Amino acid sequence: MMPIVSVLLPFRNAAATLDAAVVSIATQTFTPWELLLIDNASADAGADIARQWAMRDERIHLVHEPRTGIAHALNKGLRTARGRYIARMDADDISLPERLERQIAHLDAHPEIGVLGTRTRFVTTVEKSSGMAWFVNWQNTILDPHMHYVKRFVDVPLAHPSVVFRRELVDEYGGYDTGPIPEDHELWLRWMDAGVRFAKLPEVLVEWRDHAARLSRTHPHYTTEAFFALKAKWIARWLDRKYHGQRPVIIAGTSGLCVARARLLEQFGVRIHAFTDVRTREVEGYRFIPAIDLPGHGKAVIVSMISQRGTGDRIAEFLTARGLVEGRDLLLAA
Repeated sequence: MMPIVSVLLPFRNAAATLDAAVVSIATQTFTPWELLLIDNASADAGADIARQWAMRDERIHLVHEPRTGIAHALNKGLRTARGRYIARMDADDISLPERLERQIAHLDAHPEIGVLGTRTRFVTTVEKSSGMAWFVNWQNTILDPHMHYVKRFVDVPLAHPSVVFRRELVDEYGGYDTGPIPEDHELWLRWMDAGVRFAKLPEVLVEWRDHAARLSRTHPHYTTEAFFALKAKWIARWLDRKYHGQRPVIIAGTSGLCVARARLLEQFGVRIHAFTDVRTREVEGYRFIPAIDLPGHGKAVIVSMISQRGTGDRIAEFLTARGLVEGRDLLLAA
């Protein structure tokens, strides 16, 4: 029987956690799935664990991708998958029993949604993890397509191992970029730029298990600098397509870090008209506009580069109270 959903689970040296992750798929209430265990050049017992599962359940298949890198492994999975839906899963995480059933039912009922995530429960063994916990809580507040779209430049708006998406999106807009970038955020920004609608179920259906060796903590593809370089590219593309240089771009934030991030936009052809901040702080070579004197709706695009927790939301509240529209007049990019 052809599977309805193909679950892609890449792994590399994940023998300690792989079995529990596979069990969480094998015990799903939704049964017409296939699970592709994609061995990405493992040097531990992970491949043996995967092989045992493949011998035990005909819906489970061991796939090998010798080129290291999760994007290579995922693209191998996409080429191998037979389902009309693609689900993601990581070897560190746990899918709750009704995850696939609820996601497939929602996608069947809502053909306008292309990518569907779920809320996640954050579980960590890292002592200092308040930043990651805050990030997961922030993700869990973003549910509908509009919020996913307007918050797409703040950070990754949904957890990669929680998503199910339609297979045809890969055919239309391409799979994972294998360059030195955060592959999930790049895919989401590219697909959102093409008009794909994202949403998230309000139920917690995935346990997102954090540990010191997790790729998002250790790999250079997931540094803050890598994320900002990626965001700058897609912000510049959106500004050019949307406004063709007809609206002045104003950067909110005058610290050295904000200025450095703004200059990434300039590298992609964005002309910066001015900087703004709550306190007067001139940026050499640029005009300064006090926050109280910022242009109104339809007259500029303000891109906030300020990254302190909660500051972006306060900026959005201040500017939307003055009639500006987030996602049109205002972009939060940190």
